[in-house]
Amino acid sequence: MRNKIVNISSVLVILFIGIFIFNACDKDEEVYERTRLFSPVLNEDLYSINNTIIVNMGKMKEASSYTIEISRDSFLTIDYSIDVNENLVTINAELVGEELLWFKMYQIRATAHANDANYDSKASDLGSVRTQKFPSNMTEPTFFDVLDTRAKVYWTPQGADITNVKVFALSDARLTSPLLEFELTPDEILANLKIVSGLTASTGYQIAIYSSGILRGWEVYTTREAMVSGDNVVNLTGIDSTVNLADVLPDVADGSIVLLEGGKTYDAGGYKFDKSIAFQSGYSFVPALPVISCGSNFNMADGSNIDYITFKDIEITADGGFGGKYAFNIDKGGSIGEIKFESCKIRTLRGIARVKGGVGTLEKYTILNCVIDSIQGYGILTMDKNTWMVNDILIKNSTISKAQMFITSRNNSNSVIIEDCTISEVPEQGRQIFRWRESGQNDVINGITIKNTIWSHGWNQEGEEAYGVDGFDGMGNTNFTIINCYTTSEFSFADGKDEIPGFPSTTYAGSAADLWVNPYTGMDFNFKDNGFAGKNDSGDPRWRQF
Repeated sequence: MRNKIVNISSVLVILFIGIFIFNACDKDEEVYERTRLFSPVLNEDLYSINNTIIVNMGKMKEASSYTIEISRDSFLTIDYSIDVNENLVTINAELVGEELLWFKMYQIRATAHANDANYDSKASDLGSVRTQKFPSNMTEPTFFDVLDTRAKVYWTPQGADITNVKVFALSDARLTSPLLEFELTPDEILANLKIVSGLTASTGYQIAIYSSGILRGWEVYTTREAMVSGDNVVNLTGIDSTVNLADVLPDVADGSIVLLEGGKTYDAGGYKFDKSIAFQSGYSFVPALPVISCGSNFNMADGSNIDYITFKDIEITADGGFGGKYAFNIDKGGSIGEIKFESCKIRTLRGIARVKGGVGTLEKYTILNCVIDSIQGYGILTMDKNTWMVNDILIKNSTISKAQMFITSRNNSNSVIIEDCTISEVPEQGRQIFRWRESGQNDVINGITIKNTIWSHGWNQEGEEAYGVDGFDGMGNTNFTIINCYTTSEFSFADGKDEIPGFPSTTYAGSAADLWVNPYTGMDFNFKDNGFAGKNDSGDPRWRQF
């Protein structure tokens, strides 16, 4: 009887355990209910072949299909949406109905689909990829290939001749509606070059080349902002022959801006100024500055009252100029408010500006952001007549190398400021830096200031290491203010000559060759000595290290 009771009890225990396990299994099934698919991920990064895109996603056995979406604006809009069954997808014209654009950035996202849409994955951002550039023999434009209204289009000879050029808006992605069309001349075909005109300033374009209607390539061009314009602007750019300014300027109105083209030469022609003119570099297809050749120097008409004569981004020189040519060689009387050279290259002259006759006043003489090289005995400025006066002289942010004289005057001046300049081999050995020659009329009344400037030794044209210079002549009552100025170790005042009080602030222990990369033949005043104390705050800023 006892055995029966035990057996029944065992059966009941087993039955209870079975019921417990069954219930537990039901609870487990509720915990692991079906969820949405994981978002697709890439097996490898997106990449392009020509103008097709390869999408290689990890294969998901639970996914029945995928939706791929393609955009060019980060999905503000969708260019294409395609359904595919495979995880490896080539997006091409066959798949989307048209060719993808060349050299465009596309964004790709994907959604994995289950057999029940309730369990589809969330959209997965797979990243961006750029299609390849259209294979072309067209040359990518540089900065100097694009002006405000013109563009230089060129290519390498390859295959059939290029016969046409077309201009399209940036928004015309498939190059369907040309804004401008040009049929090339035989000379342009031979030169592999077309200058496109008629463009609008500050505008982006696509410019394409064709061989008898067959597209061969295109590039994006963005025109520069509009060049200065107006009734007072005289544009001398785009003229192939050399222009004699003496033939043109008499017909130019007072206060005009005269635009010159980079790389082109204009003859000064001995023009005598009787009005204000501002010469300025216009846009150019070459990096070179416009050149004013002073084979016959500028002058002024007798008795003229001129507010200003200015030069900006101009090269001023002359063939054989070192022996006897000037930018200005004035022998008449009158008044000039300012002669100003800004961002100019001035080289190989007997003197930059000399006044040798008449009675007059030059209120301001300004050199700003210039590079000056190889100037003979009339230096940077010579007022060579005591009946002329220059009131205020400013030389700033400039580099001057190899000048026999620096500044000379025969009359009083108000001020001379030399600031943030690099000066090397100036003046010639034994000569004066500042020469105010006439007794009783030889002072700079408000003084001479030299600030943040590096000055190497004098110029010895014989190549000898005798460099001593004379600080000044005259100017018995002139005060000097010297702030943060350096000289190289070779600088010295010659025995028995006047020394500029307080100059320099500091003498650099090394030579000019130690301090600068190539001061003698290359006009390279970048600092060789990176330990130089003044490299951040002295000398012409174009050479400083920050």
